[in-house]
Amino acid sequence: MTVQDFFKYTAEEGRQFFEELDRDGDDRITEDDLKLAMRRRNLPEAYATDFIKAARGNRWWSPKVSWEEFQALVDEREPRMLRAFTNMEVNSAGKLEISQIKGQLNKMGLAATDENAKAMIKALGAETDGFVSYGRFRNFLILLPEAKLTSVDPSMVWFEAATMVPFGPPGVKDRTGKLLLRAALAGGIASCSSTLMMHPLDTLKTRVQSTAGATIGGIVRSVPQIGVRGLYRGIIPAASGSFVSHGLRTCAYEGSFVVLRAITGGRAELQIQGLASGVGTVLGTCIRIPCEVLKQRLQVGRHANLIEGVRAATAVEGVSGLFRGTAATLAREVPFYVFGMVGYEQLKKVFKGTLFGGQGRELANWEMIAIGGLAGALASVTTTPADVMKTRIMTAAADQAINSRAIFMDILKKEGVGAFFKGALPRALGSDVVVHMLSAT
Repeated sequence: MTVQDFFKYTAEEGRQFFEELDRDGDDRITEDDLKLAMRRRNLPEAYATDFIKAARGNRWWSPKVSWEEFQALVDEREPRMLRAFTNMEVNSAGKLEISQIKGQLNKMGLAATDENAKAMIKALGAETDGFVSYGRFRNFLILLPEAKLTSVDPSMVWFEAATMVPFGPPGVKDRTGKLLLRAALAGGIASCSSTLMMHPLDTLKTRVQSTAGATIGGIVRSVPQIGVRGLYRGIIPAASGSFVSHGLRTCAYEGSFVVLRAITGGRAELQIQGLASGVGTVLGTCIRIPCEVLKQRLQVGRHANLIEGVRAATAVEGVSGLFRGTAATLAREVPFYVFGMVGYEQLKKVFKGTLFGGQGRELANWEMIAIGGLAGALASVTTTPADVMKTRIMTAAADQAINSRAIFMDILKKEGVGAFFKGALPRALGSDVVVHMLSAT
């Protein structure tokens, strides 16, 4: 076969495969067309989404792929697909028969049986031919994501799809549990470290939010009177609560993300991130609320020490006294971490250049930190009104009856709308979403 004949052959095979995928004959293939092709070949449906993104390039708004876009992607991958085929033991006619396939299975350390070889031929729709041509093998490789094509032996993917037997490096076991534990420790340590560093700023924020008419400038000028010890009041419940709650939040986020992604096949990634973040936040916040109550009451000087704070909080309302402000806390925490997580992931895509289907680039560490800071600052400012409500409720005297609506209306009438954004600047500067998200990335 001459070079001209080869290019003519691949062009004809490519066009024929495109028409096979294009079920309605409109010269466009959709994600549903590709999902059907994936199911027929026992490939993950998520590969369809990857293919659409890679093929349409900068035309991110289009839900379909034209023949020209399909051909351009195939041409770009052609050298790698041809190399993958010729690296196998093809016969003199450039075909893979049962004996060649068994030889390849032997090389990979897999069961080189006639049954497996026939199953692999059948998986590519070549059972009537009795052999696999480059065109058949090529059509299978076209559907694989770029990462699979370059980092994994395609014949292993072929074997798995044909036999439905998961494979992996020898001796490698499922490490999901260890990864989740590591994510929990990383999230907890990162958040605790951030809390220790930023606690004085948080104390100033709490004081300005808890006092009607107080300004951040006035609170800052009072720092000499507050003293270093006063700035670190409440550090024990703050640090311990931060470590446990953020560790649980990170673990729940990562675990939920893995489960939801497996259930949906990788579709609706933005919604999955938001839902997983919400699940993690609710669980983590349930642990953090008692620590927040004690921390803020110590910060404003309502109690002399932690033990006195616990006794006062439980004396009138029992254990429920430690959960004052739960609704306001969730109204702050859930949007904060959903906005933060989703915003962080989307901003990474913007700066990588992959949001609209580009090839992308690796981000430097300083860029990751800057993006996390921007996402955290935006989320902090957005949720400051809920934070003000939380502070007023938590710092109220233990024996004082609490009515959230009454507190809201009182702030609105006496201090105006601007009072709901008191402490926005310290919150934006001290947001621990930066280290929290970087630890979970």
